[in-house]
Amino acid sequence: MYVSTQGIVLHSTKYSDTSIIVKLFTEKHGTQSFIIKNAFSKKKNLRASLFAPLALLNITFDDHYLNKLKYLKDADLRHDTSPYDFDPAVTTIRMFYCELLYKLLYDAGEDPVLFHFLEEEILKLTSPEVTLNILPLQFLIRLSILLGIVPEDNYSAQNPYFSLQNGQFQPYLWDEQDTMPAEESLYLHQLITESAPATTRQVRMSLLHYLIRYYQIHNDQLHQITSVEILASVLH
Repeated sequence: MYVSTQGIVLHSTKYSDTSIIVKLFTEKHGTQSFIIKNAFSKKKNLRASLFAPLALLNITFDDHYLNKLKYLKDADLRHDTSPYDFDPAVTTIRMFYCELLYKLLYDAGEDPVLFHFLEEEILKLTSPEVTLNILPLQFLIRLSILLGIVPEDNYSAQNPYFSLQNGQFQPYLWDEQDTMPAEESLYLHQLITESAPATTRQVRMSLLHYLIRYYQIHNDQLHQITSVEILASVLH
């Protein structure tokens, strides 16, 4: 039976000289894997270039329950982000999001709320109104709400340090591996309350690494995120 839905490209890998396998997070069917044959043919409408990281697609596919690796009947772009393909900051953030989401949503079920949240966040990458150097931090905080691991914002002068293990602010800095220093903790609180002023690149990058560590502690599917180092080198 053929079904139609919207999808976000999470991963694409070459399967043979002519084919690719792509993994998409779809609005109505969760995460699905597809094989695209003859993906490098100029005559084929399902070309490999269509499945760029985080591409937003309309798709139609055969949802036969016996097939874990499905076949796409049709796909087309819902939003063209190609004018930003050569922006190093946008490209690097997209790569970071893609690696993170591929690992978090590897076998995710249907979740339309999460799907539309991700769609909105992806489109923010091409909005002139956003501040790119704090966007990944804001994204991680907003995403944590939908994943059920949102940090508790009990920050105060008496609780100035954020505990990665407990997910809340506490009075003491026990261990810098699992507790954010005061400056990063304050900035996390400010981001949560959407009142964050400008801060140094060092604080932003340190907080980024702490938030990745926070995700790793609270989600067993997430291990090393290699693109975070590239992201840190690009964002200023």
